Amino acid sequence: MSREQNEKVAKTFLDALGRCDTETMSNLSTDEMTWWIMPGNKFSGTHAKRPYLENLPRLLDNATGPLKMEYHEVTGEDDRIAIVAKGDLPMKDGRHYRNNYHFLLHFRDGKIASGQEFTDSLHINEIFGAPGQ
Repeated sequence: MSREQNEKVAKTFLDALGRCDTETMSNLSTDEMTWWIMPGNKFSGTHAKRPYLENLPRLLDNATGPLKMEYHEVTGEDDRIAIVAKGDLPMKDGRHYRNNYHFLLHFRDGKIASGQEFTDSLHINEIFGAPGQ
């Protein structure tokens, strides 16, 4: 697939993540997809597709709307797309989960085969609680 096609799939997948639309995310990823989230927060680790999608609703438990992504930089070559984004998630208690992201996505046969999510774990811990809480 072309870089432009991969970018479209990537943004559609991340927009679906923000809405917790796991059906779309599943359709846009391989059966063996893995998702890695950087250390330091309760969502950290390498996750297989099924548990990742099943646990995703925890992100929106205390939210009043979707996680809206604003894309700033996108680059890619071969089977990779890198995206720098900012997210905003309004919470029921009036706070906002506003985080910066760097996603590195690998593709196979037009679908996401793996993702790496680099983000501010301290802010995640402020909003969602630290690991073990």
